[in-house]
Amino acid sequence: MGRNLLFICKHSESEQDFLAAMKDREIEIDTASNGIEAAACVKKKEYQVVVTGLTMEGYNGEQIISYLNKHHPNTVCIIYTTTISPAQLHFFINKRDVFRVFLRPVDYQKVFFPALEEAYEYYDIQTAEREEQAAERAEGRELGRERELLLQRMENRKILQDAMARYMKRLMSHTVARYGAELPEAARKRMRGVEREIVDLCCSAEDEETNLIKAEHAVKNIRELAGLPM
Repeated sequence: MGRNLLFICKHSESEQDFLAAMKDREIEIDTASNGIEAAACVKKKEYQVVVTGLTMEGYNGEQIISYLNKHHPNTVCIIYTTTISPAQLHFFINKRDVFRVFLRPVDYQKVFFPALEEAYEYYDIQTAEREEQAAERAEGRELGRERELLLQRMENRKILQDAMARYMKRLMSHTVARYGAELPEAARKRMRGVEREIVDLCCSAEDEETNLIKAEHAVKNIRELAGLPM
């Protein structure tokens, strides 16, 4: 992306001096002679650097800078004015993120151009940082969505396990009645206990090691109940 700049100044001679000094630099320059023209420029185009005066017809410099801070935070603002009070200087540097303040007239070659190069470097750094932050926020949102989906799957699995447990436990008494009618009460009680272990094992959501121990214990009880060798 090429360099661009908006120069806002109500003094036509200062504008002409600036354009003449910048003629050999590869920078696309737009100009505005008052706050209304400047507002139209910044609303239709994003500038890397805006150089502005403070006292202008329509919108003043503070209003233009405030708009840029809010809508184009990457834009680097430079004030170029005749006078500025210490209170204004403190305000613009600390509250409006103004990059540099110059008083007219300024030595373009020795003072202004080096600062302008730093301004473009600062713009590139700010842009890269905000793009990185945006990517991190997007990644965070994606991780959040994946976590929500995982929690939903876990919840669905638990609901299914609970439903299966209720269904299988309803079958327990019927199974014992059908296949253990001839057994003595002690054996029927033991059969119900083994069946309960099997149902709990099938519906368990515990870790594999715990389930394996439960399975081994259930198999041992089944073999014992069936009279099979251990």
